[in-house]
This record gives sequence, structure tokens and C-alpha cells, in this order.
Amino acid sequence: MERDDEEGPEGLVCEKCGRLCEPAELDTCTVCRKRFCLYCVYRAGSRTYCSRSCGDAFFFGDEDDVEGEG
Repeated sequence: MERDDEEGPEGLVCEKCGRLCEPAELDTCTVCRKRFCLYCVYRAGSRTYCSRSCGDAFFFGDEDDVEGEG
């Protein structure tokens, strides 16, 4: 019997590089919700993101927010 809280093989793949990972090697981006591995991580402050653009969007807002200023 399959448990609902277990992740299938597709849940153990980094969405950035496609690498098959152990569950402890994966994290979820708080901005775009992509799963990324410890090799693809972008650190900004004490937080981790899948890319620099997601890290910048968290701290500075996305491009739509910036275009309206000025």
C-alpha cells in the first residue's frame, strides 16, 4: 500500500539541473516553489533560493513593482 506522504521519484529531482537527489539534498524556493539541490542553491542573507532572480525578487520585489516607480 502506497502512503500519501511519500514522494515519488519525480519529487526527488532538482528542477534546476535535473539531478536525481536524496531528500535531504533538496529544498523548495520560497518565491517560485521550484525544488532545487544543494549544487544549484543561491544564498541571500540566511535564506536559500533556486536562483539569483528569486532572491532579488524576495528582497526587492519583482520587475513589475520596480517599473511603476520613478
